[in-house]
Amino acid sequence: MSSQPVVDSILSARYLRKGEKDFTDICRRVAAALAEDKEEEARFFDAMHSLRFLPNSPTLMNAGTELGQLSACFTLPVSDSIDGIFDAMKQGAIIHKTGGGTGYNFSHLRPEGSPVQSTEGVASGPVSFMRVFNAATEVIKQGGRRRGANMGILNVWHPDILPFITAKTKEGEFANFNISVMVNDRFMDLVAKKQFETVWLTHPHTGDQVTVGRIWTAIVEGIWKNGEPGLLFFDEINRKNPTPQLGEIDTTNPCGEQPLFPFESCVLGSINLAACMDHGTLNEKKLKETSRMATRFLDIVIDKNVFPIPQIGEATKRTRKIVLGLMGVHDALLMAGLAYDSPEGRAWCERVMQQVTEAAIEESRQRAEKTGPFPAWEGSIWKEFPVRNAAMTTIAPTGTISLLAGCSSGIEPIFSFAYTRKNTVGKTFVIVNPVFRDRLVVTLSKMGLAGSELEKKTEEVIAHVHETGTVRDLHWLPEDLRTLCRTALDISWKDHILMQAAFQKHVHASISKTINMPSSATKDDCAEALLMAWSLKLKGITIYRTGSREDVVLALKEKDPAAAPPSAVAAGRNVPEKIPALSIDRPRELSGRTYLCQSGCCRLYVTVNLLDGKPMEVFIRTVGSGGCEANSSALGRAISTGLQNGVPFMKFVKQFAKVNCVVSIKNPSSEGHSCADVVGRCIELSAKNQSITTLKDWDIREVGTKNPCPDCGEPLDFGEGCNKGICKHCGWTGCS
Repeated sequence: MSSQPVVDSILSARYLRKGEKDFTDICRRVAAALAEDKEEEARFFDAMHSLRFLPNSPTLMNAGTELGQLSACFTLPVSDSIDGIFDAMKQGAIIHKTGGGTGYNFSHLRPEGSPVQSTEGVASGPVSFMRVFNAATEVIKQGGRRRGANMGILNVWHPDILPFITAKTKEGEFANFNISVMVNDRFMDLVAKKQFETVWLTHPHTGDQVTVGRIWTAIVEGIWKNGEPGLLFFDEINRKNPTPQLGEIDTTNPCGEQPLFPFESCVLGSINLAACMDHGTLNEKKLKETSRMATRFLDIVIDKNVFPIPQIGEATKRTRKIVLGLMGVHDALLMAGLAYDSPEGRAWCERVMQQVTEAAIEESRQRAEKTGPFPAWEGSIWKEFPVRNAAMTTIAPTGTISLLAGCSSGIEPIFSFAYTRKNTVGKTFVIVNPVFRDRLVVTLSKMGLAGSELEKKTEEVIAHVHETGTVRDLHWLPEDLRTLCRTALDISWKDHILMQAAFQKHVHASISKTINMPSSATKDDCAEALLMAWSLKLKGITIYRTGSREDVVLALKEKDPAAAPPSAVAAGRNVPEKIPALSIDRPRELSGRTYLCQSGCCRLYVTVNLLDGKPMEVFIRTVGSGGCEANSSALGRAISTGLQNGVPFMKFVKQFAKVNCVVSIKNPSSEGHSCADVVGRCIELSAKNQSITTLKDWDIREVGTKNPCPDCGEPLDFGEGCNKGICKHCGWTGCS
């Protein structure tokens, strides 16, 4: 399923350290850094190198290095004072720099309009401070390899809940946050009983009465429009709180699968279930051994970890929570001949998760006998016997590590059995799921096909899947194959929820999963899904309706007459792109526009010339004091070269919009966030043939491709509970 060139590009961009050449070197470094003896080092190495188990990205990146920060997820408290707010922001910046993501509950902040005695002013409220946190995250590149991921949470009983729910209505706002509403049983019970006119709260400063119906409508509309907010179920989270004596939990990590106390962190690791299958049957011995090994691995990480701030080390070691989960689940189901959306498939998955959790508990118990239980053990739910870890199992996102392992992501169903992937240098690869291909060949052989006819028909089906993402409309194929090989969009949202519930029965923490809905899904469907999740005792839910965001799926076959031949598709080989000419036949005259603009440091003349209505040349000249004429000229030449070699103009526009300059931000006269942003706005204005008085009126977030990967510009996939997106082309992920 994986393509080695794509894997190589991911390794090079994110994981290889100085002197390392390949994945083997990474596995050696990590195993040597964590193992307690040579025998254990060999076991750790084999588990990772065989792709049977992989830890989260920070461990692969940083184990055995000077940085040494191995955790993916953290939670930080935000207290109701300027010192508390900006302490949390500073701590978050430190965490992001080392490769982690952070969860915040902003409910402790007083609502907008509240009096501030120290300044005799009024509070601006949680949403305004979230905006500052978002901006701080934007400018920090995590260790040069990952960008910050945040979870923003507000309790449904906070007076500012309505502006929070609608904070991300405008796409591009709070781009570095997933947002979730923490709801309680009382609220959900009123919704279930349709008591929408019940006054839920009265704002203490505006006097505005907010009904259950207003909140519920805002939640449902937000989810229907763009997949946010998610819901977290406060009472269920705390019913399963393993250390209730330490207090209530109201915060989770960025994808919502790990409820944590303030300053706690977690290290994630996932077992590749497909690698535990032998000829269509689960090797239970291998699964148990891998689960115990992984539990030991993750527990050791806690002691070997270099925590970014002291409070995190203290809180983490107090409960020693680890996050052991699964990936490759849909692959394993296919191998077993079980449909993802069947009762049999769910029952099989429930048994698998039970075995993993039982093995993890057994290993944690044995480690407690040798080294002692976690310090907060007394008063915890583990009354029958001491264990080393307060919680052991979780289903976390596996965005990049599942690409390395060549398996399906987490417990998610496969998006398509054949799709296009691009690496960071723009090469295109067509990936065909090998389990699907094998099943297809066996099925066609049973239908009497052989030789060239079998090969032709196989390639025909794969080409169809590459273009449409499904086999359900190929009615000449046997029903059992079309039932088995259903993809994420073939599966009903109810079956998505039922699968999450099946896993939740034997998962200590929670589950990062996206409930996919078709574009035709209604707001009533969204509402029903939320109520279903609550009634099934889930701890949280994330919904994504297809088409509610643009460019979010893995690329299927482009509608291009020059598409790759089926033989290349079937073999999964490198498919050459249609390379544009390296030069253009430029007419003597081109039409265009020249804009006089103001950036933070200088005035700019930006000329954009068009060819056939498309930007083809950009000339930039600075005037007055400030700026750099040479840099401006170079930027114009670089853009022109790209445009003349087939780079879409919106690639420049969207990337330049992400460039922030402190001088521009502080200068109220600036017409963009930076000189580059100003140039990008001019390019788009010219292409759209629009005239305005000031570039400030042109909000580029409203137009163009809405969700490109920040690294490679390809469409993001929204799955595994991450509304920041995962790029299945280059491996970038915003949430894990």
